[in-house]
Parts: sequence; structure tokens; C-alpha cells
Amino acid sequence: MAKTQREKVMDLLKEWVKDRLPERTTWDGAVCIGLGLLVLFITPLAKIAAGAVIVYGAWTIWKGE
Repeated sequence: MAKTQREKVMDLLKEWVKDRLPERTTWDGAVCIGLGLLVLFITPLAKIAAGAVIVYGAWTIWKGE
């Protein structure tokens, strides 16, 4: 049975990825992309956590011992 155009493209992409995996630059690029995504998505959560810590700190000062 003949392969469809999509299957041919997928096979080509799989081969390209398999050829690039051993290269150091591929791993460097993957780490950079991963760190960038991490910062992009974690930053809003860090701001929420910082706000919560500030509120908790103010509450502990107000409350006293």
C-alpha cells in the first residue's frame, strides 16, 4: 500500500529528529527552549507566591506572639 503525503512527511521528520539527537547543539537548544518555557509559565505563579508570602509576613507581624 502506498504511503500518503502525511506519512511521508512524518517519516522525513522522524529521520531528521533521529539524526539530530546525538548532536550537542540539539541538546543545548532543547535546554534553552525548556528553560525559556519554564520561566514563561512559572513567572505568574512566582508573583502569586510572592504576594502570599508578603501577606503572611504582614499577618505574622500584626498578630504578634
